[in-house]
Amino acid sequence: MRKKIAYIVVLLCLLLPHASESAVQNKASAPGIKGWYLIWNDEFNGDRIDKSKWYVEDAALVKNNEQQYYTPKNVYLKDGKLILKSAKQRMGGRPYTSGLVETKGRFTFQYGRVEVRAKLPGTKGLWPAHWMMPERGSWPPEIDIMELVGNKPNVIHMTNHYGVWPHNRYDTKIYSGPDYTRDFHVFALEWDEEEIRWYIDGVKRSSVSRNVPKEPFYIILNTAVGGIMPGNPDATTVFPQYHEIDYVRVYAKEIPGTYFLMTSSENGKICVDPRLPRYGKGEKVKLTAVPKIGYKFAGWQGDPSLGAGNPARVIMTKHKKISADFTTDPGAPKLISRGKEAAASSSENESVPANYTTDGDMNSRWSSEFFDPQWVYVDLGKHYAIEAIRLEWETASGKAYKIQVSDDAKEWMTVYSTEKGAGSTEEIAGLNAAGRYVRMYGTERSTKYGYSLYEFEIFGKEDVN
Repeated sequence: MRKKIAYIVVLLCLLLPHASESAVQNKASAPGIKGWYLIWNDEFNGDRIDKSKWYVEDAALVKNNEQQYYTPKNVYLKDGKLILKSAKQRMGGRPYTSGLVETKGRFTFQYGRVEVRAKLPGTKGLWPAHWMMPERGSWPPEIDIMELVGNKPNVIHMTNHYGVWPHNRYDTKIYSGPDYTRDFHVFALEWDEEEIRWYIDGVKRSSVSRNVPKEPFYIILNTAVGGIMPGNPDATTVFPQYHEIDYVRVYAKEIPGTYFLMTSSENGKICVDPRLPRYGKGEKVKLTAVPKIGYKFAGWQGDPSLGAGNPARVIMTKHKKISADFTTDPGAPKLISRGKEAAASSSENESVPANYTTDGDMNSRWSSEFFDPQWVYVDLGKHYAIEAIRLEWETASGKAYKIQVSDDAKEWMTVYSTEKGAGSTEEIAGLNAAGRYVRMYGTERSTKYGYSLYEFEIFGKEDVN
């Protein structure tokens, strides 16, 4: 059974909270498709972005020579649509602003059908895209559901990126149709173990059957301004531009006799063992609720048989949606790094210094130069017991890194290491270490750029020993 089943909708054990219960429930406004089960959707019917479903970018991302600053001010709901606005406006050292949302840390899936109904922005230098990246945080792979170059508004690009950077490759196909900036169209992708298929308005326009990814992905919707693919805006470019998205829906293929397990939580995560694409009737699954720093487990929702224990076991007899509740923990370790001095091996430029990792501002960041190894450390000012670490990564994260402590910033002791850094928000709890200085020492980057941290947060208490 386990070897034969190919589809996955289990939300894996992430280092960020899973989607909330509302993020996986079916809405009446989302129609069913025969043979498919709706596992996640957003119809954008409310008055504000659902942060349990979407992370809204706030950064000047360093990639593809793009010219925009992604700001939450350019992301909003209007008349039942998600709007990503692009404008000629200076912010964060960039000449343009735009919008990006993604489901990283909220929702991932492996195999299924994605539908996005949208009206796209256009003119020279605009680059709207609906695409997917792997949960593990490295690149490639990447699946592009749809890309459009603004001065060619009738041409859709559909691409599968594969290989190992820097020896990465891609298979792509373009389709020439109507002007996609004038009206709404449905861009869909079906993905299974053997093939990826692209659809525009219900008609298959491309497919690939080699180098098909076999891991969970998350969804990204954005409009870049400038960059390698579209070139920069010129005198013909019209601003502002609006990327209007009517809905996003994700379906999984129904297979008789098998069941999906969908987990969700806020302020924590749920680890699933075994992690299987689907489960047969009667299979037992162990669920472990892991709270974020500052929280503690409070109970389960979705199946009364789970009881109050943690870990707990669930018996699969149907599709199940399980959520974990967490509450504030007054006995949790305290944040001790805010406002403390920091130093780094290098900075990409003077606008991204090491001290930005301790300022508590997610709009500022430290970024290193583009080679390995690199490090950043925090001087706590005196000796502390170190109990937990939170790393708030920009897209350019660490794939392999160590957490080290020191009394003099010369001799360092490693207290944690990984070669599977997932990026985004990573929490390292249960540390039993002590020192005045705490360092993130990176040995392998997840991208071709440097290491980039919004915040390097250290939790603990004054060491009285």
